[in-house]
Amino acid sequence: MASFTRRALQQTLLSLLETMSLDKITVKGIVDACGISRNTFYYHYEDIPSLLVDTLETEFAKSAQSGEPLSRLLTLVAEHRRVFAHIDGSQSREILRGRLRQATEAGVRQALLQRAPHLAPARLETLTVFFTGGYWGLFAAWLEQGAKEPPEVFLARLAAVRPLMDEAIRLPALDS
Repeated sequence: MASFTRRALQQTLLSLLETMSLDKITVKGIVDACGISRNTFYYHYEDIPSLLVDTLETEFAKSAQSGEPLSRLLTLVAEHRRVFAHIDGSQSREILRGRLRQATEAGVRQALLQRAPHLAPARLETLTVFFTGGYWGLFAAWLEQGAKEPPEVFLARLAAVRPLMDEAIRLPALDS
């Protein structure tokens, strides 16, 4: 039952974020929309930022379970651009950016390992840091512009980085 309630709270938060900034969302608004008591909310979460962290972790974990976690993460963000823009425009912006960067790094590392399981650890780390920085730079610019670019255009720009990643894997190692 507890996980059902937590998931209902997460889904309610995501639904509210489609239409309003995180800073305008209240515990009262969440519990009213979810049909639970304030005490139930506080049984599961300390405050709205803790609900946000748990929601982001749940959503990013789902994207990491798919065959192409980096693609799934990029698609998740693009498809829910209003949600991410509303969080990024709030006082909880750093929570989003920190979690998104961590998820991007994990996705990049996994994509590199799927393409080249033979990469030496030092090279894997170098390429992970490099491509995470590139994807993160594109993410950050997109968020700062209010995530207004249509998902298909944003995803096409991000997909253009993939051949660069493949080429970097094929290049002779700089660290050898």
